[in-house]
Amino acid sequence: MVSVVLLVVAGIEMWCVVRLWRSAEQSGRVLLLAVVGVGIAYDSAVFGLGTSIGEGALLHGLSVGRFAGHAVLTPLLLWWAVDRVGAGARWRLVAAVSTAGLVLWGLAGELAHVRLIPRSFADTVRYGAEHPAVPIPALVVSVALLAVGVILWRREGLRFPLIGVGALIVASGAAVACPPLGNAGEAAMFAALTCAELVRRNP
Repeated sequence: MVSVVLLVVAGIEMWCVVRLWRSAEQSGRVLLLAVVGVGIAYDSAVFGLGTSIGEGALLHGLSVGRFAGHAVLTPLLLWWAVDRVGAGARWRLVAAVSTAGLVLWGLAGELAHVRLIPRSFADTVRYGAEHPAVPIPALVVSVALLAVGVILWRREGLRFPLIGVGALIVASGAAVACPPLGNAGEAAMFAALTCAELVRRNP
């Protein structure tokens, strides 16, 4: 049952990607968010298909892709954040440097040393880190998205970005005991950011 739910979550995430791709404003920022969404959907899909694929080289390889996607794509949300709120040159520079630093941190500091082992939860099978590290890039990005959520709420009256990011933070904490909740939280966050692009209000 959990596997099916994860596949449904992946489908919702891809629906958001399609909505972004077909939006009238196909700016670089919108397309960047869509690319991040593909990575999030991939994560949910591999998690959901784990039982069907079974333990072995294939699932292990696909799982490496999950971790690589998080390492490379998650920090890109910093650039989306500063561009969405129209930040000045100084903040854009900070975002660019921070994005590059977090990607390097994820690839060289975490992914290069991670050892994946099979894990199961309910009816799911996945490969996870033998010794999970503190997700520094994800924490930094979450704080930045919270700030952007507050700005969008005050400027444009958009509450769902802040609610979506809050749901992600709560779900990520609960995912320690129930891993699929992490994917559900990512889906809530991505849907909220998608709405922040599709529903624009003048300040």
